[in-house]
Amino acid sequence: MKFEYTLAELSTAITALEQVYGKVSVLDPYLGTVLDPATLQPTDKAEELTALDETGRGVQLAQADDGPELVLYQGIQADARPCVLAFHCCMPHNLQSSAGAENSFNRVLAQMQEELRRDYLTGVYNARYLDTEYRRYAEPQAQAGKPVGVVMARVNEYWNLLREEGTHAADCCLNTAAGILQLAAGPDQQNAVVRLEDGIFLVVSVGTPAAKLQAALHEALGESRRTFGITLSRRGEFTVSLSSADWGEAGSWGLMVALAEQRLSGC
Repeated sequence: MKFEYTLAELSTAITALEQVYGKVSVLDPYLGTVLDPATLQPTDKAEELTALDETGRGVQLAQADDGPELVLYQGIQADARPCVLAFHCCMPHNLQSSAGAENSFNRVLAQMQEELRRDYLTGVYNARYLDTEYRRYAEPQAQAGKPVGVVMARVNEYWNLLREEGTHAADCCLNTAAGILQLAAGPDQQNAVVRLEDGIFLVVSVGTPAAKLQAALHEALGESRRTFGITLSRRGEFTVSLSSADWGEAGSWGLMVALAEQRLSGC
């Protein structure tokens, strides 16, 4: 596939690609807008772009107006400007099969969509879910005046465990920490526990002030057995540092998360 286009080449390519895909869009990955392929001027706000890999490719299962669709992404250069092509592939509606087979197909789609939201190790949500789904839910709530807060949690022993005991011990530690945080956050759909990176979790809440959420997590961590298996005969213990920030004191999603991160670095 070609990765560098003039504007004329891009318009021609999109016309050809739309014969295969139901819809092809040009996106600005920095501004989050849909672009006119003829002028590269913004025409609409884009859906949250999924993370792209080192080759500039990405994929996500999305819900369109007429049902589920698979969206493929490819980074390109259009008129020397970084852009992303989004290919929208509608999933089949009429499978010409029995109701049982169609239900099985829909269950597989739902399972795949759920797995794409989850961290492969701990089972809590991943950063992709936070950026592409939860943020779109939380931001309008905050703008409407509802409390939105985040608590950032750092497993302090993670890097030492990884270096001195290996991946298995570090992973066991993270799993135990994730379980405690998940239980403390509760099953409420307004709360989400997210693994951001190695050793760092973010707990986000709509409807609960950050300070109250942090206090609940601190209490849960203090009352829980923070132990995990290093080997069959050895167990380890970990500690967790917490920091928090509210939308009200930051004014935006990015600044709220950055403020919590800044406060955590001082812990």
